Amino acid sequence: MIRATQSYLEGPWHMIRIIENVREGVIGEVWGDAEFIFDGEGLTCVENGVLRFQGTDYHTGRVSLWRFRAGDKVDVQYEDGRPFHDFLTQRPIALKIAEDARYEISYDFEPKTWLSRWKMLGPNSDYEMTTRYRR
Repeated sequence: MIRATQSYLEGPWHMIRIIENVREGVIGEVWGDAEFIFDGEGLTCVENGVLRFQGTDYHTGRVSLWRFRAGDKVDVQYEDGRPFHDFLTQRPIALKIAEDARYEISYDFEPKTWLSRWKMLGPNSDYEMTTRYRR
């Protein structure tokens, strides 16, 4: 089993993300790159890509902070340092409740590829997002 360590994640990755709106059946796709850059405290993940949604292309990007703590804990934070979710490297799943939305997040790490799966449920959202990262 591969674990989400700083040395594993650091560097460039290509990514493909599939977004499915469960209620409407709409699928969006993102093609792009993610780079995990050492920032002195952990890694900063910078994603850039193109989102194709309902036949139209949009530039998309996001930044997150990944902090590696004692006890094999990984804290994933928003760009401004607010907490988003955390997980243990030996059990890479997380649950985040934000206002009236529920996020179920899981990761699957392999030697040269990994998956991030998100399920978001709330009064205004019901979608799943799967991202494959490859070297």
